[in-house]
Formats: sequence, C-alpha cells, structure tokens
Amino acid sequence: MQVSASVQPYERVYELVLPESVLGEILRHVKEEYPVEACGIMVGVVEGGRGLVKRVRRMRNALASPHAFWFDVREWMRGILDAQREGLSYIGLYHSHAREQPLPSLSDQHRMLECPGEVWLIVAYRPSCEPRLAAYRVDDFGSAVARVRVSVVPQ
Repeated sequence: MQVSASVQPYERVYELVLPESVLGEILRHVKEEYPVEACGIMVGVVEGGRGLVKRVRRMRNALASPHAFWFDVREWMRGILDAQREGLSYIGLYHSHAREQPLPSLSDQHRMLECPGEVWLIVAYRPSCEPRLAAYRVDDFGSAVARVRVSVVPQ
C-alpha cells in the first residue's frame, strides 16, 4: 500500500519567516483586491520550527466578499502539489481583513480546524492605515488558537 503525503505541515511552525519580496507580493495582492478579502497559499521550507516562505500563490476568493473568504479546494490542492513537485512544503494560507486589526474571525477559527497545523497569516489593511500582520495556527481540535511569530527578513 502506498501512503501519500499529507497537506499538513510535518513539523509545527513557531515562526513564520517572510522575505521582503514575498511580503511585497502579498501586500500587492491585498491592495489590488481591497475591499474584497484576498487569499493565497504560502509554500517554502519548514525546519527547526521555522517556516521560511519561498513563494506564494494567489487564489481567487470564491465568495468575493469583504467580510469572508474561501477558495476552490482543487485550486488549493494544485498549488500544494505543484510546490511539492518543486521540493517545497505547504506552510499555510494568507488572507486579508479590511479592518485595522489582524485578528482571526470566528469563521477563520472554525476553518483553521480543517487543516490543523497550517499557518494562517492575516493582513489587516485599509487604505488609510499601515498594513498589520499576524499569524496563527491550531494544532488539533482540542487546541486553542496559537500565535505564530512573524519575521520579515531582507531578500
């Protein structure tokens, strides 16, 4: 019997590392989609509790809503499988909120349970304010939402 790789990260991520260029790509996406919530996946290398994002892949917000997001699961899986073929690991999702605080909504918290261990980067953006970032993860159904440290590094 062959066992295929899971979409869940193999190792817990305690720090999300974003190169400036990757963060720039995420912020461009968020600003282009505003006020609709932008969303995408983050892939890279996970080692020693650090998730270094090497690449992001935009996804279409199927809800086209300024208050919620979701995506076509096939599009999500294609992004993960493409990354795995390139030797990269799935780290998690990013999405935006059209408000000042990057806090997970109740809907976000419920959705985080669908793929325990993945990191959710939330970008709070309004044109009149500086973007704010925060990352979170839920490890299993019995766990609380855990904050993940975010570091922005030069390219």
